[in-house]
Amino acid sequence: MIQVCTGTFIRITIIHQGSSIMKKLFAIVVMLSLAILPFSSAWAVGSGGLENASFSAKQLGSGGAVTATPDEPAAISYNPAGIVDLPGIQFQSNANFISLMTFKDNDTIGSTRSSGTLAFVPTGYLTINPGRIFCDRLAFGIGSDSPFGLMNKYNSNDPAVHYTGWRNYLKMFTLKPTVAYKFTDKLSIGGGPVWYRIYDFGGIQGYPNNLITTLVGINTPDGQVRINTSGNRWGWQLGTLYKFNEKHRVGYYFRSPVTVNLKGRLKVENSNIPPFLGGLGLHNFETGVHTKMNLPMSMTWAYAYQPTPKTHYEVDFIWTRWATMKRLYFVPDSSGNAMDDIILENIRMADKDWRDGYGLQLGASHQLTDKLTLRAGSWFYWTPVPKTHFTPSIPDANHLVLSVGLSYKLSKYLVTDVAYYNSFYFKRRINNSIAEHESLINSSIDGRYSSYSQAFTISMTLKWDDIFPRAFGDKGQAVESPSIAMGSAGF
Repeated sequence: MIQVCTGTFIRITIIHQGSSIMKKLFAIVVMLSLAILPFSSAWAVGSGGLENASFSAKQLGSGGAVTATPDEPAAISYNPAGIVDLPGIQFQSNANFISLMTFKDNDTIGSTRSSGTLAFVPTGYLTINPGRIFCDRLAFGIGSDSPFGLMNKYNSNDPAVHYTGWRNYLKMFTLKPTVAYKFTDKLSIGGGPVWYRIYDFGGIQGYPNNLITTLVGINTPDGQVRINTSGNRWGWQLGTLYKFNEKHRVGYYFRSPVTVNLKGRLKVENSNIPPFLGGLGLHNFETGVHTKMNLPMSMTWAYAYQPTPKTHYEVDFIWTRWATMKRLYFVPDSSGNAMDDIILENIRMADKDWRDGYGLQLGASHQLTDKLTLRAGSWFYWTPVPKTHFTPSIPDANHLVLSVGLSYKLSKYLVTDVAYYNSFYFKRRINNSIAEHESLINSSIDGRYSSYSQAFTISMTLKWDDIFPRAFGDKGQAVESPSIAMGSAGF
């Protein structure tokens, strides 16, 4: 049954209390801006294809199983329907520190590993619930995060990465304006547009002069090619939350597919094709390049069971349509020289033929004291990357993750969360023909691959639960609680 809010018309007069609200809103906007700014130098480590679902410590500490328990501002990114149950104004800032290392063993062509660079990935979220102004049924929010990413670096001399990319990067961020509405005490829906900004996608690899020179018996050292592209596109997201009763909840999250058109520059150093073959000799050049990045549609189904107000369990199932990643071609403009153009046509021209990806996430939490909540979780991802199209640039595999976390209420207005996880990737034996060419010595990527990643996340959440009742002269009146207590946060 849909409840209709009735009552007298509220006339808002901004005097001293209104001034206080404006100061707090200004402070939150400044903090949110500071949270977003680091994206200019941030990058993420790919997980489950290129996906990097690192949003908050509560989410990661719970094994990612949070879609049916969206009780924090970061719910904007995994079920925006939940923000309608967050009272007042809440701001959350999260710092994710992620590290991934990949190892390749091959008894014939040698072994290598990635550098294990530490990635700093910040996220920030702001929610506003005007309370009785909209009958406690409407809330607004905005967030920014990096749901896809890639960053790895190998020894450039190893044949497995020399022609497929010894440095690879996908750096991006999103902006997510969100609105949520509570249709009934049991059903809430939320969503909104998502602006994707990819500001650097590409990599560095060898420039194989020998594709031309070995035709006449000349062995020419390789050059180097660097690709940098950028672009942006709008998508959208939607979440629903249904509460059967105080013990049982289900959640659903949908993220739309997006195709981002990317343009940029391709820079070549030490191209060296002799003039008698139609080349320009040893020289450097630069030209334009474009490509398309298909960011997949994703859906999550979730069920949460809360046997007591202090204990919570949840299971989530994720389906991601990575099968749309059929190919990834970097198409260069003409360099002005026919021989260089022949080589450019073979740079980063790779079929992908990925499959759909699947994930199963399990999480639990228990409120130990009034201030302390403990969490633990695990998730398993089935990789979308087939062996026939595997490259070290995206060294994905089936992997199991174990996580732990905790939440501590520092004060009435401030909560901190921390989380840590280890990700164990299954070994993959690769034997495909990617990058192999008779003119390119030791160009095989074959070998045994294994990866390992870990991450630490810390979150800080500022809460002004009673800011709107206080603004309208109701200081003595307690803030109305959500219809169902979301017990995993313990507040």
